[in-house]
Amino acid sequence: MENFNQYCLPENEFIDFSYKPINELTIYIKKLDKCFKKDSDNFAEICFLVFQIHNLFMKNSYGIYLKKNQNMTYSFDTIMNGFGISKSESSRLLSCYEKFITKETDKPMIFAEFYGFSKTKLFELLQIDNEQLKKDLQNKVLRFDFTIKQIRDYVKNLQTLEKQQAKLNGNDKEDKEEEQEEEQIQEEEIPMAYNPKLHYDFSYFEEKTKAQLLNIVWQLQTEYEKLKEKNKYK
Repeated sequence: MENFNQYCLPENEFIDFSYKPINELTIYIKKLDKCFKKDSDNFAEICFLVFQIHNLFMKNSYGIYLKKNQNMTYSFDTIMNGFGISKSESSRLLSCYEKFITKETDKPMIFAEFYGFSKTKLFELLQIDNEQLKKDLQNKVLRFDFTIKQIRDYVKNLQTLEKQQAKLNGNDKEDKEEEQEEEQIQEEEIPMAYNPKLHYDFSYFEEKTKAQLLNIVWQLQTEYEKLKEKNKYK
């Protein structure tokens, strides 16, 4: 087994390569290292390997034990940093694997409908639902030859439209709720047991519905107007 230092981990003679997670990790790191040295387009394979390394750490949530004589562990971020991959970029690579890469085949590939986009463009399109992307590609609203700026404008415009639609849907919902509330007040049968000239405990009002309380307020207003009119001629 080659020295682990070549694959982004500190050199240490006590690394136990017989430990299964270490062996798997070494294989994935070797493959990822080869991917970065290739000239060919291998973005799908890179996404796949980053996912496998991440998955390995997820299974071993305590980290992967590397040194027999020292209690040290290394995280997914440690490995990615060794390849010069930032936390945000590794997150985007994982998302691209989930969204744009085949899972059933032996060799991972970008889905045919998105194959014309570069890595950078796929990063920008992560925010949009796949069905929407397919629809817009079919309608020529989105094209493979779009520049990064055009892609970003497309995403921004689509998100603005979605927010406006959500706002309109929200307003429609509020209007319907108001209409239902008005109907309820009009249709609800309110008993005329309340007498403005009598004293009632607070508990009496607590038991009333909103519509009943509105009716009581209306009765009080009516009585008040009557008193005003009566006092006017005294």
